[in-house]
Amino acid sequence: MVAHAANQFCRPEGRDGFEIAIICALTIERDPIEALLDEEYETDAFSYGKADGDLNSYTTGRLANHHVVIVYMPEVGITSAAAVVANLRSSFRRIKIGILVGICGGVPKVSSGAEIVLGDVIISTSVIQFDNGKQYPNTFIRKHTLGRLNSEIGSFVGQLSGTRLRTRIRDKISHFSSQLWDKDEFRHSGYPGPMSDILYPAEYRHKHRQQPCDVCDNCANQNDEVCEIALRSACRDLGCGIETQITRNRIQAAKGIAPNGSQTTEADIQEARKPRIHFGRIACSNQVMKSGQHRDDIARKEGVIGFEMESAGTWDYVPTLVIKSVADYADCHKSKEWQGYAAITAATCTKAVLEVWRSTDSVTEYRTETLGFERLDRVNQQESRTSRESVAHGPAYYM
Repeated sequence: MVAHAANQFCRPEGRDGFEIAIICALTIERDPIEALLDEEYETDAFSYGKADGDLNSYTTGRLANHHVVIVYMPEVGITSAAAVVANLRSSFRRIKIGILVGICGGVPKVSSGAEIVLGDVIISTSVIQFDNGKQYPNTFIRKHTLGRLNSEIGSFVGQLSGTRLRTRIRDKISHFSSQLWDKDEFRHSGYPGPMSDILYPAEYRHKHRQQPCDVCDNCANQNDEVCEIALRSACRDLGCGIETQITRNRIQAAKGIAPNGSQTTEADIQEARKPRIHFGRIACSNQVMKSGQHRDDIARKEGVIGFEMESAGTWDYVPTLVIKSVADYADCHKSKEWQGYAAITAATCTKAVLEVWRSTDSVTEYRTETLGFERLDRVNQQESRTSRESVAHGPAYYM
């Protein structure tokens, strides 16, 4: 046990020493994960290489005392995710869990009545691909649910959802986020503030409201068009009304306003601004969800609490856990204002979660001698050629 504890954090001898893959689709998602690494492994002209035909790019290192490989996707989408994970499995054959980390769209209010606000974290319990099915003249029938988490990850998520661990992870998110905000490259990704967390009614369209527009002026129903300029413009430029915003208890608390209208303490405000963690089903598709009405319809029918674009591609290739932070409300008013903050929140939550994850002995136990695996094989082969006597080995190691 002493030898194991002393050596489990050494750089693995080969690619089979990695059991955790962290998968990121966007640069803004992977930057904070890289910055949180306790150690990066391939910085001294050393390389683990990759299998022939593997087109992926990787970063390897130690995160929360686990050996992790960070995988980069060339583009978002289910097909891209599937190809990336297939290549990953060819090079890193012992991967036990793939963690999809990044940003997503959130359902503002779930069936239980709980509010989800920007910056909250969603951890998957199952995934559906809602654009996979059959379109009939009168309806669309989705093909199937991809299924629940495998038993090991499902048990782990059940552990995380307990009050004690959930509280600890929230505190760790705040701690690790503060560390990142001290770095120059992340100073612009701090908490945008409750005044920037705006939710409109699902049917309230994102269109020109303060200036004449032949297209937007005729937009009255869900299926009516808005102009191309409106699609690329911010709410403040179009005149989306403050008076139409939905008032929510958590945002009021983050502003320092109690349910009775009185002012709360600074400690209460800081607590209200901490991201919360939600566990539930995630919806995946190749399309960006930018419709509040479609969002609510799918959430009501399928019981989902978030929308993203990769998990359906990884689910059948590697046991997958999705850890994503809410950057928008999956409606037509979505913007990029919260993306940096949400990406940091997802990354810091991932590190906090990995502090709880237990690696298997077959991955973390290594031979205590300094001989590398490949060099050891060569030595054994040479000794067997020169002598028929038994070769004395040290403590057993596992790959």
